[in-house]
Amino acid sequence: MRKFALLFLILIPTTLFAQPRDEGWREDRRYSDTPSAHAFEITPFAGYRWGGTIFGNQTFLFNRDVDVASSANFGANFALPLGSSGLKLELMANRQSSDLEIGGRLFEPDNRVAGIDVTYLHAGLQIPFARSRNATPYFIVSGGLASLDPDVAGISAENRFSASAGLGVKVPMSRALSVRFEGRGYYTSLDSGNDDCLVCDYFFNEDFTQGEVNMGLVFSF
Repeated sequence: MRKFALLFLILIPTTLFAQPRDEGWREDRRYSDTPSAHAFEITPFAGYRWGGTIFGNQTFLFNRDVDVASSANFGANFALPLGSSGLKLELMANRQSSDLEIGGRLFEPDNRVAGIDVTYLHAGLQIPFARSRNATPYFIVSGGLASLDPDVAGISAENRFSASAGLGVKVPMSRALSVRFEGRGYYTSLDSGNDDCLVCDYFFNEDFTQGEVNMGLVFSF
C-alpha cells in the first residue's frame, strides 16, 4: 500500500509539470483547423481608396484645390505574433496610382491636371477581439510615412507623417489560409504654408485624409 501511495505522489507532480502552461497552446488545440495565434502572416491585398485633397495654399503647383480621384489600391502586410493572445505587430506597404482633378461639384465634370501616386509605409498593431473558430475580428492602428508623388516634371515626392485606424475580420479557410476584409481611414499631416496665421491651422483642417476598403488572402506559417 505504501508503494502505491509513493508511486501516486510521484506521478501527480510529474503530471502537473507536464501540463502546458501556454493558453495559446490550448486555443490552438481547440481550433486545430484554424491559424494559430502564434503564426506569422503574409497578406497580399487589393482594394478601393477614396478622398484626399491638396489645398491651393499648400503648394506652388496649383492655384486652387485639387482632389485625388477615387481608384484601386494594392499592397501587402507582414504580421509578427506578440505573445499568445493573437496580438500582432504589422508592417504594411500600400500604394494607390491615381489622378489629381479639379472639379467635384454636383454634376460638374472633373478635369485631370496630373497623375499622382500615394503610398503608405506603416507599422502598427493588429488587436483581435471575440476570436472564434469561424472568424477573428480585429482593430488595426498604425503610423508611419505617407509619400505623395505627383507626376509633374521637376517635382519630387513629399514624405509626411501619417496615421491610420480601422476594423477588419479574418475568416479562416484552413490552418494556413484565411480571407481578410478590412476598412481603414488615413490621416496625413500637411503644412498649411501660411506661417502668418497660426489660428488658421487650428480652425481650418487642411490635412490629407483618405478612406479605403480592402480584401486579401492571409498566408499563415
